Amino acid sequence: MENNEKAVLSESILKLLEQKILIIDGATGTMLQEKGLSSGECPEMWNITHPDTVLEIHNSYLEAGADIILTNTFGANGVKLKKLKLESKLIEANEQAVKLARQAVDEYKKKDLRPVFVAGSIGPTGEILVPCGPLGIDEAYKGYQEQVKAMVATGVDMILLETFYNLDEIKIALKAVKENSDLIVFASMTFDESLKTIYGITPEKAVEELFQDEADGVGANCGSGPELLYKILTRMRIITDAPLLVEPNAGVPYIENNKVIYPALPEKMAKYAEKFAQLKVNIIGGCCGTTPKHIQAISEKIKNMNKNN
Repeated sequence: MENNEKAVLSESILKLLEQKILIIDGATGTMLQEKGLSSGECPEMWNITHPDTVLEIHNSYLEAGADIILTNTFGANGVKLKKLKLESKLIEANEQAVKLARQAVDEYKKKDLRPVFVAGSIGPTGEILVPCGPLGIDEAYKGYQEQVKAMVATGVDMILLETFYNLDEIKIALKAVKENSDLIVFASMTFDESLKTIYGITPEKAVEELFQDEADGVGANCGSGPELLYKILTRMRIITDAPLLVEPNAGVPYIENNKVIYPALPEKMAKYAEKFAQLKVNIIGGCCGTTPKHIQAISEKIKNMNKNN
């Protein structure tokens, strides 16, 4: 896709967001765990070793009503893969992830002509930036730049930066996207019960600084269930009319019989999806613990609201 085509695509997505709420898919990591991903194993390598499983997950979310499919690339940045001694797999893992998501979308469009998009997922490095930690700014930028270039070259429609705690780090990732693509980018941070990130960033500060750095949308994901994220998104919406995104976990997890349980049922996630829609949140989905059943319940609720507006 040429740069001007990417710019046109980005504009069309932003216009669509003015007209309707889009549903983004649910968890990938916890879905892979259900299908055999072991503790400590790199989920992004499954793009290469278990492509049929990744494709199956994408297909299940499309059938559930998702309008945006996230690539299985959350941890496939240069810094994280280097720590796992997998840096040589960076390009292959990212390219294969995009190809699988694109394959699922293209096949789905043969039977349903509604607009469906592929979003490149980018998460934090897992390292602490200087001066508090060992990770240099240039090293972090390069790790993100490599990932962005690989995904853009293979054909993502947009980028989602998600589950960031450190405002400085997400701004480095945002810069890497803006300087190496013409795609729209949403920047999402994770907040705890204090209504701040673990680095002390408030929702208001995240909104102000990320839009100042030319994010096309801002949001919150992971960390907790929909109740907490509703408080966060309310504070974000008060100070901006720009696009917002939310992806809550399916509740706060607990351990039962050596298994992680996410307690929020699809009905509860759908109930909160309606509340997010009333806040005029533009993209609604789920994070850890959400399944196609959750996304189907959310989709049915939102699409009924879209129809009635």
